[in-house]
Amino acid sequence: MNSPLSIKSSAVATIPAMAMFLMFQACGGGGDAVAQQAAADPVEGVWEGVVTPRDCTSSAPVGTFRGSQVYHRGGTMSDTNGQAPNSRGPGFGTWTREGSTYTAKFRLFTYDPATGALTGTMRATRTFTLSADGNTQTSTNTSQAEDLNGTVTRTGCATDLAKRAP
Repeated sequence: MNSPLSIKSSAVATIPAMAMFLMFQACGGGGDAVAQQAAADPVEGVWEGVVTPRDCTSSAPVGTFRGSQVYHRGGTMSDTNGQAPNSRGPGFGTWTREGSTYTAKFRLFTYDPATGALTGTMRATRTFTLSADGNTQTSTNTSQAEDLNGTVTRTGCATDLAKRAP
């Protein structure tokens, strides 16, 4: 028969062990986490660059702005840029790789800079390649602005040169 002292001693030893086991599982301590870590892609990480919007017909530059993107493991990405924060929200999307070519597709909300009212969405596609050393990327970009009803109100073209952020 178990005495109250041996039950208490057993609980004192078991509870911390169970807590550690559960924390290990919650933090990704299984075999999948190790396999994912070994499959890193060279594009993963933070990139900063200069985007040059272009006339889609003539390819003539029509300005520049700074942009930043994060390519996350598993194929998701985040985007923002140096334009006024009251005109657009952050971008979220996915990236894929086929051979040496990457494609990123993302969308963001657009706002009226004067009133802050939601005006629609912008959908963008970047097609890019990495340099041989993996520290720069060049891309061609297309975009479509849509109003709140999903009607395309304008299209855009751009190029950019990005560098891996330090």
